[in-house]
Amino acid sequence: MGFKYRDWVSKPFLTSLFLGIGGFLYGFDSGIITPSLALSSFLTYFGRPDPALRGSIVSMYQAGAWLGSASVGITSDRLGRRKAIAFGCIWGVLGGALMAGAVHVGMLIVGRLLVGYAVGTITGVAPVLGAEIAKTQERAKVNAVNQMMVAWGFFVALWAGVGESRWKNANQWRLGFAIQSIPALALGVGVLFIGESPRWLCLKGRHEEAKKAFMTYHFDGTNEEWCDTEFNIIQQSIQEEVRAQGRLSWAGLLKTPPFRRRLFVGSFVWAAAMLSGISFVQYYQTAIYATLQFDEDRQLLVSGLYGSVAPVACFLSLFFVDRIGRKKILVTSSALLSVCYTIITIIAAVFPARPGFPTNEAAQRGLIACIFAVSANYSALLGPMTWIIPPEVFTTELRAKANAVVQVIHYSISLIITQCSPIALAAVGWKYYILFILTNALCTVVFAFFYPETRGKSLEQIDEIFGDVKAINEGIARVSSQEKDAFETVHVSGAKTSV
Repeated sequence: MGFKYRDWVSKPFLTSLFLGIGGFLYGFDSGIITPSLALSSFLTYFGRPDPALRGSIVSMYQAGAWLGSASVGITSDRLGRRKAIAFGCIWGVLGGALMAGAVHVGMLIVGRLLVGYAVGTITGVAPVLGAEIAKTQERAKVNAVNQMMVAWGFFVALWAGVGESRWKNANQWRLGFAIQSIPALALGVGVLFIGESPRWLCLKGRHEEAKKAFMTYHFDGTNEEWCDTEFNIIQQSIQEEVRAQGRLSWAGLLKTPPFRRRLFVGSFVWAAAMLSGISFVQYYQTAIYATLQFDEDRQLLVSGLYGSVAPVACFLSLFFVDRIGRKKILVTSSALLSVCYTIITIIAAVFPARPGFPTNEAAQRGLIACIFAVSANYSALLGPMTWIIPPEVFTTELRAKANAVVQVIHYSISLIITQCSPIALAAVGWKYYILFILTNALCTVVFAFFYPETRGKSLEQIDEIFGDVKAINEGIARVSSQEKDAFETVHVSGAKTSV
């Protein structure tokens, strides 16, 4: 099974690269606050915020993303996948402008909120669109691109911070914030010129448009029969979903084991990602380097080097995410992360860096190496799975709404971690790392014993894994049986009356 050139230039893959601008925005917006918190000019301008206020500045982004995610179920289903992404981008442009022009901390926080809303909206929709246009054998690669673009966004943000530090100007910190608006504007305009999701169009009963969109993404001049067959399968599957779910209320769906299991599988992978400690490391690594007695320039330089690890790891993941089982990747990643944090905790406890005392340079290098290993592990293994698994485990009818729930859970946990981390780090120091040893160990167990394998399955075949087909058919059969009995009762009674 070798790599085929056509797989890497397929329209779904190229479209996903463009949609990855949303991932780039996510990474850049997340990353640019890291060097900002290390710049003396930024800290002085905003009155040297205490740990609680610093946590608020960082976590307001997650609060905005929470709001954006919560609205995705409505905007994506009503406006369509493309227009929902464009809608989110509007707020990204406004938020970036507010942050760049901030004259007080309140303005900065509102800007962070708006940028977060944009990212929450985009990350809630882009993976859904990617999953709905991809072929089965390239679906993982198509959505793994998002993680690679997140890594590139973070990379650019951290090195932008290094550049800001070299620019000796009181407003040096504004540059990175202003850059945020550029990818939001590019994605917001460009997304209106790509094809809509064929599955969403089918869901809305616009079958001719859906067929045209499907052919645009998949017809290569020689595979018309395959396209016809595949589109008919998708069309019939969605019609069954609508018919079955139209007879059930949302409460009824939540009571069914298949849907509950889908929601658990889709949500827990993002919960595991946040409990991996990656957001803590990304946002507060400069604070960790400060505990090692690094000066400002060295903190920013090391953070820039840290940001260089993820793009390489993410790029390598594109070559194996469709070849290795999802479950195996998840178990391996969480187990290795637990080991990394164990080593970090031991080094920080045994060789603390204290002002006025000599430091153990070998221990410092070892701790930094483990932090870099956390980034490489997450970027190549667990990170891509967060973009791949949630969109593929939900039915077309529920994909946008359910993915919105997943992202709300994601940003809720991230909000708690980013708000509490600076306070906890100031209060207990290295002991805080123990939390991530335990959370990653727990995730390893959950992935090993409670996760199904979805690799190699079409979105329609995944229904069978969760038992939806059986549950839906039984529901239809039960309703049909009741209708039949009612019909026979009425006609038998009528016959007796006429006799």
